[in-house]
Amino acid sequence: MRKLLLILVAAVLVVPAFAQKMTKEEKAAAAKLAYEAALESINNKTWVIVPEYYTTQSGEFESNSNNDNFLSFEGTDCFSQGIICCDNSKTNIGEATEYDVKIDKKGNVKIRMVVSGRFWRGTYTISMKNNGNMADVIFVPNNGNTRKFTGPIVPLAGASFNKRSNPI
Repeated sequence: MRKLLLILVAAVLVVPAFAQKMTKEEKAAAAKLAYEAALESINNKTWVIVPEYYTTQSGEFESNSNNDNFLSFEGTDCFSQGIICCDNSKTNIGEATEYDVKIDKKGNVKIRMVVSGRFWRGTYTISMKNNGNMADVIFVPNNGNTRKFTGPIVPLAGASFNKRSNPI
């Protein structure tokens, strides 16, 4: 009876672990769907990047768990909030005077955005590889320190971020 109970408990603990693992094909399909959704939102100019990792002033990588930091493009307006994404902690609204999207032969996407707002001016360079929706972002402000961060590009409708009211 004990052996049967032990085997039953072991089976209950082991079976869910096997059920949760994705195969290589499933991972590739999920990455392709994420890439296609990101590419569509880039073309529609309705996307958000909430950084997962960023580079500190000393050059070290730190993880970000705060969804108050983000970069978004909403139609004609560009928003950036948090010291990670721009050179201040305000909720910045600006206009993209340049929005250049280039896709190479391999499907890698490069976006160059020049933004201009009241407290926020500079150039964003966003690079996304063709195997998912993770993007590397470099922000070079006209005045101040360069910012680097990495996060997924997701459609605006499906994003989870905390935009404060009254952007400047």
